[in-house]
Amino acid sequence: MPPQYSIAVSGSFSAAHCLPGHPGPCAAMHGHNFEVTAKLCATQLVDGMVADFADVRAAMDEAFTGLDHACLNDHPELSPPTAEVIAAWLFGRLQARLGSDRVRVAKVTVVESKGLSASYRDD
Repeated sequence: MPPQYSIAVSGSFSAAHCLPGHPGPCAAMHGHNFEVTAKLCATQLVDGMVADFADVRAAMDEAFTGLDHACLNDHPELSPPTAEVIAAWLFGRLQARLGSDRVRVAKVTVVESKGLSASYRDD
Protein backbone atom coordinates (compact mmCIF):
# COMPACT_ATOMS: atom_id res chain seq x y z
CA MET A 1 0.00 0.00 0.00
CA PRO A 2 1.46 3.40 -0.92
CA PRO A 3 2.08 5.94 1.85
CA GLN A 4 -0.99 7.91 2.82
CA TYR A 5 -1.59 11.38 4.14
CA SER A 6 -4.44 11.88 6.55
CA ILE A 7 -6.34 14.71 8.19
CA ALA A 8 -8.89 14.72 10.98
CA VAL A 9 -11.67 17.24 11.47
CA SER A 10 -13.94 17.36 14.51
CA GLY A 11 -17.35 18.85 15.14
CA SER A 12 -20.24 18.40 17.50
CA PHE A 13 -24.00 18.36 17.84
CA SER A 14 -26.41 17.98 20.74
CA ALA A 15 -29.28 15.53 20.55
CA ALA A 16 -31.57 13.31 22.57
CA HIS A 17 -32.27 9.61 22.15
CA CYS A 18 -33.40 6.51 23.96
CA LEU A 19 -32.91 2.82 23.35
CA PRO A 20 -36.31 1.16 23.89
CA GLY A 21 -35.94 -2.31 25.32
CA HIS A 22 -32.43 -1.66 26.64
CA PRO A 23 -32.12 -3.19 30.11
CA GLY A 24 -30.34 -0.16 31.59
CA PRO A 25 -30.87 3.57 31.95
CA CYS A 26 -30.43 4.16 28.20
CA ALA A 27 -34.04 3.02 27.74
CA ALA A 28 -35.14 6.43 29.08
CA MET A 29 -34.92 9.57 26.96
CA HIS A 30 -31.61 11.35 27.58
CA GLY A 31 -29.22 13.62 25.73
CA HIS A 32 -25.59 13.92 24.73
CA ASN A 33 -23.23 16.49 23.33
CA PHE A 34 -21.94 14.21 20.58
CA GLU A 35 -18.35 14.85 19.44
CA VAL A 36 -17.60 13.59 15.93
CA THR A 37 -14.19 13.19 14.30
CA ALA A 38 -13.81 12.33 10.62
CA LYS A 39 -10.49 11.05 9.27
CA LEU A 40 -9.82 11.48 5.55
CA CYS A 41 -6.93 9.89 3.63
CA ALA A 42 -5.22 10.42 0.29
CA THR A 43 -2.09 9.09 -1.38
CA GLN A 44 -1.52 12.37 -3.22
CA LEU A 45 -1.91 15.97 -2.14
CA VAL A 46 -3.49 18.75 -4.19
CA ASP A 47 -2.17 22.21 -3.34
CA GLY A 48 -0.38 20.55 -0.43
CA MET A 49 -3.62 19.25 1.14
CA VAL A 50 -5.64 16.07 1.48
CA ALA A 51 -8.73 18.31 1.54
CA ASP A 52 -9.50 21.85 2.59
CA PHE A 53 -10.43 21.82 6.28
CA ALA A 54 -13.20 24.33 5.57
CA ASP A 55 -14.78 21.98 3.00
CA VAL A 56 -14.68 19.08 5.45
CA ARG A 57 -16.16 21.22 8.23
CA ALA A 58 -18.95 22.39 5.88
CA ALA A 59 -19.74 18.77 4.96
CA MET A 60 -19.88 17.84 8.64
CA ASP A 61 -22.14 20.78 9.45
CA GLU A 62 -24.43 19.74 6.58
CA ALA A 63 -24.52 16.16 7.89
CA PHE A 64 -25.44 17.45 11.36
CA THR A 65 -28.45 19.33 9.95
CA GLY A 66 -31.54 17.61 11.29
CA LEU A 67 -29.57 15.96 14.10
CA ASP A 68 -28.63 18.98 16.21
CA HIS A 69 -31.13 19.60 19.02
CA ALA A 70 -33.34 16.80 17.70
CA CYS A 71 -34.61 13.49 18.98
CA LEU A 72 -32.57 10.89 17.07
CA ASN A 73 -35.37 8.33 17.50
CA ASP A 74 -37.39 10.46 15.06
CA HIS A 75 -34.69 10.04 12.36
CA PRO A 76 -35.75 6.99 10.28
CA GLU A 77 -32.21 6.13 9.12
CA LEU A 78 -30.83 5.99 12.66
CA SER A 79 -32.55 2.96 14.08
CA PRO A 80 -31.59 2.16 16.72
CA PRO A 81 -29.88 5.51 17.44
CA THR A 82 -26.68 4.07 18.95
CA ALA A 83 -23.25 5.67 18.58
CA GLU A 84 -22.33 2.85 16.18
CA VAL A 85 -25.31 3.49 13.90
CA ILE A 86 -24.73 7.26 14.02
CA ALA A 87 -21.05 6.77 13.07
CA ALA A 88 -21.95 4.57 10.09
CA TRP A 89 -24.64 6.98 8.89
CA LEU A 90 -22.31 10.00 9.15
CA PHE A 91 -19.57 8.02 7.37
CA GLY A 92 -21.88 7.44 4.40
CA ARG A 93 -22.97 11.08 4.25
CA LEU A 94 -19.38 12.36 4.39
CA GLN A 95 -18.07 9.82 1.87
CA ALA A 96 -20.83 10.80 -0.57
CA ARG A 97 -19.95 14.48 -0.21
CA LEU A 98 -16.13 14.35 0.10
CA GLY A 99 -15.01 11.04 -1.41
CA SER A 100 -13.30 10.98 -4.80
CA ASP A 101 -10.78 8.97 -6.79
CA ARG A 102 -8.09 10.65 -4.67
CA VAL A 103 -9.70 11.19 -1.25
CA ARG A 104 -11.61 8.76 0.93
CA VAL A 105 -13.20 8.98 4.32
CA ALA A 106 -11.27 6.43 6.36
CA LYS A 107 -13.04 6.59 9.72
CA VAL A 108 -15.74 8.42 11.64
CA THR A 109 -15.72 8.34 15.43
CA VAL A 110 -18.66 9.43 17.57
CA VAL A 111 -18.02 10.21 21.24
CA GLU A 112 -21.22 9.99 23.30
CA SER A 113 -19.66 10.83 26.65
CA LYS A 114 -16.11 11.17 27.92
CA GLY A 115 -14.39 7.84 27.43
CA LEU A 116 -17.28 6.29 25.44
CA SER A 117 -17.01 6.22 21.65
CA ALA A 118 -17.86 4.16 18.60
CA SER A 119 -16.22 4.23 15.17
CA TYR A 120 -17.08 3.16 11.65
CA ARG A 121 -14.22 2.76 9.21
CA ASP A 122 -13.43 1.64 5.70
CA ASP A 123 -10.47 -0.74 5.60
